[in-house]
Parts: sequence; structure tokens; C-alpha cells
Amino acid sequence: MKTKLVTVLFLLCAVFLGAQLTSLATSPVVPISVSITGFVPDPGSYSLPITARLSDAIKIAKLASPDVENPLTLSIAQKKALEQDSLYSNQQGLRKIKLTRGNHTQEYDLLRFMILGELEHNPLLKDGDLIWVPAKESFISVSGCVNLPSDIQFVEGDDLGIILRLAQGLAPDADRAQVLIYRVKSGAKDFDVLRQDISSFSDLGSVKYPLQARDRIIVGRDANSPLARKVKVEGAVNIPGEFWIGENTRLYDVLKQCGGPSNKGDLGNAVLINGPYSEMLNPDIERLKIHGITLMTPLEYSYLRNSLRQLKGKYSLDLKDTWESEGESSNPILQDGDYVFVPESFDYVAVSGQVRNPGLVPWVAGKSHKYYIEACGGYVNNRATRGVRIIRDGNGNWVKPSKKLPLRPGDMVFVPEATDRDVWSDVKDVALLATQILSIVMSVRILVLNN
Repeated sequence: MKTKLVTVLFLLCAVFLGAQLTSLATSPVVPISVSITGFVPDPGSYSLPITARLSDAIKIAKLASPDVENPLTLSIAQKKALEQDSLYSNQQGLRKIKLTRGNHTQEYDLLRFMILGELEHNPLLKDGDLIWVPAKESFISVSGCVNLPSDIQFVEGDDLGIILRLAQGLAPDADRAQVLIYRVKSGAKDFDVLRQDISSFSDLGSVKYPLQARDRIIVGRDANSPLARKVKVEGAVNIPGEFWIGENTRLYDVLKQCGGPSNKGDLGNAVLINGPYSEMLNPDIERLKIHGITLMTPLEYSYLRNSLRQLKGKYSLDLKDTWESEGESSNPILQDGDYVFVPESFDYVAVSGQVRNPGLVPWVAGKSHKYYIEACGGYVNNRATRGVRIIRDGNGNWVKPSKKLPLRPGDMVFVPEATDRDVWSDVKDVALLATQILSIVMSVRILVLNN
């Protein structure tokens, strides 16, 4: 009898609980109302689900805070995009957001949640909450070998460890013994340089050196690190990107690492550029550009013209020979910052200037410039009779055409326009020159006869 009674009571409880759960499941979920004010694009009251957190409210207010789960997996392009995002570049003070609930106000550092995943800085919201986002009043600049160089909002109590963590940590080639802190002195006319060695700390969270507003942090680069030296390969290769190199890494080694040229890759016109040298200013070029043509000698003008045509820092070698010989020739040791670019095959010759239909003509092996001019409809009436030039692809040199000069893919045939000349002025110039020569001859003859 007792067993039957217990069974009945159990069934009655199960039916009652099932009815309650069904009622909860079918009843509408009442959203919460949250007000967002302060330095936001769209302040106001918003309806949010009961599971919403502070970061959800910030997104609703169009601050566009990015979702950074693992900063180390970000590409360079993604990091640059993050730098331009409002979370990093705009002036919202996300590290000092105030949340008022009733009579109690709490300050939260939302950046610590977004970057470091500290959930305590991203609380659940409740109905009637008031969120206030301040403007960024002061910041600390972080640059050098960190994963995300940026200006980070300063909060009282910040130390070197937390700022480096908010910069998404140190880059693999960072020199932990060379962390420089530039601190402005009173009066903002000078600064102190404080050198910190954090190589003994395995965890950045243990670095407690106190910071001040307007400090500038620069993390040095370890030149002896095996990850410090790299080259970039772009263009029509199978695996473009950045590649680490050692002290004896050669061009062919990197070409193998990038998988070699793709099906459309043209190694015959590929270039290897010395990165640091290509970025250096040439004092002579800058001087000549400022002076202008009228103040140049013919030699200076020729030097300027050739320098501007040719690619600065380009190594004089044949990458096609490097690849086909498997590194037996044209295989220099690479330098840090070198750049390899492999263009796609361009099997055309460009024809411009005084022809009927200038444009691109498919390249045909062994053909001279006349073939391509005829393919464009021939000359027009105002072309210069003897001014045709071939502009070589790759080095930009201007050469005179000849029957023994076959064109290569990418070359350009340029037909200049004839210049208008005043025949009478030419006659006068010739007559004047003849008179001067005659006067010189007569003077010399008189001197000889007198002697």
C-alpha cells in the first residue's frame, strides 16, 4: 500500500513540474532596458536580452569593439585593421566605463576583457542599468616589438606588465633587456629615458614597474634572435609571405620555401630588392630635384633621369637563372629586410605615342619595333622622323631601335611627336654661326701673316 502511495505522489510531482517547465518555455522572455550615455555615437536607452553583458551594450552603441580571441593568430593586415578600429584609434575611454545600478556605481576596464579575457570586467547587465562611457583623457604609447603597437588609455595604477599585455604581448624577436620608457619631465620640454630589463620575467603579469600618463614605451629588437631577420616574398609565387632567414640563407633557399613561381609567375622579370637601402634617401637626387632642370648640367640631368627610371636597391641578378640552376648561380646571401617580387607573365608589348591605335600588342618572339607599330595601324603624320625609342622593361632604359634588337615582353615602343620648327630662325642661327667661324678663321690668318 505504501509503495503505491509513493508512486502516485511521484507521478503527481512529475506532472506538476512538467506543467511549470512548459509554462516557462512558452512564456515570452521579457528584455531588459539599459541606458548608455557619455562619449558614444548613439546614446540612449536600448532593449537587450537578459543574458546581455557590458560588451553587448557597447556594440549596440556602435563603438564597434572587435572580437579578439587569440591576438597571436592575427595577420599583419588584421592588426592594421584593429589599429584603425574605434576600440584602439577613437577616443572612447573603454578602460574607465562606469556602471550605475541603483545607488551603487562600479568602474570597469572593458579593454582588459576584450584583450585579456578577464570576465570580471564584463558583468551581466540588469534592467535599469546606466552605462557611462568617458572620453579618453590620457594615454601611454607603445611601439616597437609588440604585437599591436598603439596608444593605450592610461588608468591610475597601470604598470609596465599590464600595458605590454594590453599591447597583446611581445613579438617573437623582442629584446626583453631593452625596454625603453620615455618619461616627460615637468614643463614638458625634456624627458628621461628609463631602461628596463624584463628578461628575467617569464610572465608579463609579474612586471610591476609603475607607469605615468604620457609615458612612451619602445620595445627593442633582438638583432641576435633567430627570428629577427626575415625577408618578404610577394607576387606570383605559391606561398607568398614573410620568411625567417639565418646568417647564410641564400636566395634559392627562400624561393624553395615559398614554393617557387606559380603557373603564371615570370621569374625572368622578378626582382630582389635590398629593403633598407631602397628606403634610404639619396642626397644627390634630392638636391637635383629641388634645383630644377634649369640649374642642372647635362650630366646631372642624365644622372637624375636614369636614377628616377630605375628601381632603387634592386640587385643586378637573374632570378630565373637562380631557380633553373637550383642555386648554382645568381644566388646571393639574403639580408634582413630584403624583398622578392615575382610578377605575372605579361606577354605584350606596349606601343604609345604617335601611332593610329596605341595600346598593347601580343608579343611575338624575334619581331622588331616595326612589327608592333604596324600592328597599331602605323604612324600618324606628326611623328618625329628619327625619334622612336624602345623603353626596356625592368630597368627603364631608353634605347634606339634596330633590326638586331628584338623586343621582349613588357617593353614599350614610344613614338614621339614632331616638334614645330621655325625655318627662318634656323637659317639665321646657321648664318650667325658661319659668320662667327669666318671671323675666327680670318683673325687666325692675320696673326699668322703678321708673324
